[in-house]
Amino acid sequence: MALPMLDIPQHLNYVGAFLTLECNLDCSYCINDPDQAGKRRSSFAGQGATLSPEQWVLALGRIPARDDLPITLQGGEPTLFGKGKGLGILLGGVPNRFDLLTNMALKPAAFAAAVAGCQDKLRRDAPYPSIRVSWHPAEMHRVWGTRAFAELVERCVGLGEYGFRVHPDKRLSDVGIYMVDVPGNHLHDEMLALAAGKVPVETKEFLGMHEGRLYGTYLYPFSTNLLAGGYHDRTLECECRTSELLIDPQGFVWQCHAFLYQSMIDGGLQDALARLGECGFELTRHADEVLAGVPFRPVGHMLDPDFTLDEIRKFRACTHYGRCIGCDTKVKNNRFQSLDDEQTPHTSVEIRNLRMPGEVRNLLPAAERNRWYFDQRQAS
Repeated sequence: MALPMLDIPQHLNYVGAFLTLECNLDCSYCINDPDQAGKRRSSFAGQGATLSPEQWVLALGRIPARDDLPITLQGGEPTLFGKGKGLGILLGGVPNRFDLLTNMALKPAAFAAAVAGCQDKLRRDAPYPSIRVSWHPAEMHRVWGTRAFAELVERCVGLGEYGFRVHPDKRLSDVGIYMVDVPGNHLHDEMLALAAGKVPVETKEFLGMHEGRLYGTYLYPFSTNLLAGGYHDRTLECECRTSELLIDPQGFVWQCHAFLYQSMIDGGLQDALARLGECGFELTRHADEVLAGVPFRPVGHMLDPDFTLDEIRKFRACTHYGRCIGCDTKVKNNRFQSLDDEQTPHTSVEIRNLRMPGEVRNLLPAAERNRWYFDQRQAS
């Protein structure tokens, strides 16, 4: 079954394919859990059926191959997809380049076997590594013991024996280690010494609440902590759209990370996926029938021949402002490095017509109470 190629607009910033939300770790601060309540493993225990590797090839084969827009494979832990055998089928089935977000659950030999000779698909010229390895101290010490960081460095360095470039300069390395800068997580001098001259190590900004304090830099006020911070007792209305193509393990496309994760926590769209398969995955034509009773509705499906990327650029009404996921509203670079090079902030989602009660808006500095994202029809 051949599917039409997607027309990739210039503003598309990121393609994220969540192959699975299964993970070998159970971090309390995992961004997959919207509440970051230490329930990651139990929340995603019943994700059910996912696309097969062959269906992923059909889905991602619709995306034109471009060196400046890799497909990022993520999860969960994507190397566990298809019991470690799905990754190679996917990499070998399409011409695209890929980035990979992984915790190196697999040792180097097993990792090489999983990519099945497709190392080149995970290599590209970029200012940062295409294989971004996360370091999670508490969970990795639980799984690997006291030598956990040394083990992680050894696994990264070991990829050099299987066709990957491993270099201490991140611009020259296919592999890099990243630690989420959660309070309590530290890169000690002895740890940095273990990696020195071998593999790049950096920290990533922690996004979320910790002991009553919000961490991260966000464009839209109270977007992630309206309820958690006690500023209001219910979420707010707005309109939003995404600059990213976000695909869940079942092939559904979402308007934000928050809806994707919440849908999977709710068990995934198992019944909807079954109904969709019965009608040839034509979600555009059968949306009301397929998605009947679904509280969080996707905007499309990658196996729907009528799906186009026009769908992700439509502003849609939302009543969940205040429980956004940090990676949707944090200030960051786009793929053009806009923040670093032009001091132009980018966010994954764009929000407008935000209806914020006066008592909440008045908590903001006066200069921020009439920004463009507020509903201008609403008195401040």
